[in-house]
Amino acid sequence: MDIQSLTVALDQHDGYVRELVTGRVDLAEFLDRYDNFYWAFALDGHEVEPGATALTELAARIEPHRRIAEEVLAVIAPESSAAYRSAGRISPTEATQRIKAIALGLPAGGP
Repeated sequence: MDIQSLTVALDQHDGYVRELVTGRVDLAEFLDRYDNFYWAFALDGHEVEPGATALTELAARIEPHRRIAEEVLAVIAPESSAAYRSAGRISPTEATQRIKAIALGLPAGGP
């Protein structure tokens, strides 16, 4: 994946985050659209594509998505699951709050 294609994907997924933040979609719809973006697009560098150059050049753009993956998606639990939450998982409400805080690191503009 070249830098231009990755930039387009980042723009699209930034938009999904903004839709959640502004209340245009709920968390369930966001999760469906967002679809584990950071891992699915190998933004952690675990695959050949995108290449190291693209990842390095777009590191600041990728960082909020790394945080969403690691600080939210990796630890979210169902709302009714007290057992998961007692094990350090977070509720959907807290997940939404964390995403809103992380969204402050998105580039200005967008949909």
